[in-house]
Amino acid sequence: MRHDQIPENIAVETSEEFGLSRILVRHDIAIPGSPERCVARVVVADDSAGLWVLERLFPKQADRRESVARAMAKLQAGGLGTVPAYRPSRQGSHVLRKGGWDWQIGPYVPGDRLPQPEYIQHDERGRSLASFITGLQRLGPEASAGLDAVFSLPEYMDDLLVTISKNRPELLTVVQPVREALSELDEAWDELPRSLAHGDFHPLNVIWKGQLVRSVIDWEFCGLRPELYDAANMLGCTGSEDPKFLASGLARAFLVELRQSGVLTTANGRWLFPLFLGLRFAWLSEWLRRSDDQMIEMEMAYMRLLLNNRSDLERIWLS
Repeated sequence: MRHDQIPENIAVETSEEFGLSRILVRHDIAIPGSPERCVARVVVADDSAGLWVLERLFPKQADRRESVARAMAKLQAGGLGTVPAYRPSRQGSHVLRKGGWDWQIGPYVPGDRLPQPEYIQHDERGRSLASFITGLQRLGPEASAGLDAVFSLPEYMDDLLVTISKNRPELLTVVQPVREALSELDEAWDELPRSLAHGDFHPLNVIWKGQLVRSVIDWEFCGLRPELYDAANMLGCTGSEDPKFLASGLARAFLVELRQSGVLTTANGRWLFPLFLGLRFAWLSEWLRRSDDQMIEMEMAYMRLLLNNRSDLERIWLS
């Protein structure tokens, strides 16, 4: 989405409804995170309150975005400073209806560039990422009111298999065995202990300050998920840079910290690998949506490699 999709006069008038004043629209500032989470977005500056990201939402996003924003506000108020809570409007809501559109505004947080793929070697990043998950789960019981737990990874995988069988049946030789290997999730899913999860936790959704987490962005998928959901997605994304670093560097420090904080336990550890591999279906879905054949091929190879090395990974991660 281009920044100039929101006319300057609309950006100024809407920002004023959130209590900002003397507003300058900053088309020159790039915005981190996915531009596909809203219709359009732009940075606005307020001389007393700093920089903000104004978003024009898609239709039917308002209720979900309001629930997420309330949860984020509770997390920030509870001491999780890495949550960039949305600014409430003058009416007190976090989503504003104006001019036939729904709007939100949240803080713009500058950060340091993530060095790819070198970051996967950084122990300190792993510890900082784990600390974020620990804080999120500590505050989750109070913050998660109104958020759903309806997402089913087994159903998601099955739906994707149907789509693949219709549109890309040649991929089934790899995907079908992976799905069958994850059948243990089918009966267990509804019984797995839940906690509040970001829902799309990976290094590119982090604003970094050196090797420390400064802020975590793109919260649209947050909700109640199995306890190791965020950890599994993070591992999957770091391993996609170079799978051999699933046993060292960031990944190892990440898991050690999660174990020491009590997030990763003997009881829930058995579900780490199934979640880790199962969430690759979501990434495969993304590459299919984009018709990115190179990434599809890489994902297929990655999934096959992970499945073939399950016992070794579980031994390393859980020992």
